[in-house]
Amino acid sequence: MNLAVEEAIPRMVGEGKAPSTVRFWHNSNTIVIGCFQSAKLEVNMQACKETGTEIVRRFTGGGAVYHDSGNLNYAISLPKGHRLVPDHNLQSVFQRLSEGAVEGLRRLGVKAEFQPVNDIQVDGKKVSGAAGSIRWNSVFHHGCILVGSDLSILGKVLNVPRVKLEDKHVASVQKRVTTVRDELGRDITTKEVRDAIVGGIESCYEVRLESGVLMKEEVRLAEELYQTKYSRLEWNLEP
Repeated sequence: MNLAVEEAIPRMVGEGKAPSTVRFWHNSNTIVIGCFQSAKLEVNMQACKETGTEIVRRFTGGGAVYHDSGNLNYAISLPKGHRLVPDHNLQSVFQRLSEGAVEGLRRLGVKAEFQPVNDIQVDGKKVSGAAGSIRWNSVFHHGCILVGSDLSILGKVLNVPRVKLEDKHVASVQKRVTTVRDELGRDITTKEVRDAIVGGIESCYEVRLESGVLMKEEVRLAEELYQTKYSRLEWNLEP
């Protein structure tokens, strides 16, 4: 349902039925794969069974990511032609719409920086990845921030190509990623990170965010997308 909502909001923004929107959300113990990926190649199915990890597919491209309660997801939906992303180039979208999250993490004391194509890194380690889409007359960007995620499960359930590991000169996926908690050396809640990112977004983009709830049209479309797409095995696990 979370992934259905992710698609419903930019569709409604593109139709002019919803305002520009920033959404924060959580998934529990889930692998989210990109729309063009093969679940069988990206995911260790046996490890998922052992750890109770769900597998779902999003509508945007990019690589597989691991979600749990220590992971904070954020999504930005803008109408096409918005002043923040006027050139409609996806690489520019990644960089521009990551700035608020980078600024938020820096406010917390994390030495975060954007790293093309679509990562936020700390001293070469990935703390957040992003994906996006320019369609439905809207510009969409979403990312997942590892706040206090269980990296031991992440290392088990995600398959990482051997060549990628060798290129990075590391022994496992766990050594290529980090968490906000580990970088700060203290426990931190996803709410603290969310609040910092809200401040970063408002500062970077000169906007004021207002709390809100999903519109009836968004809920209705999300429920339809859930029933016809995101709840179905043929979408999530094939090809």
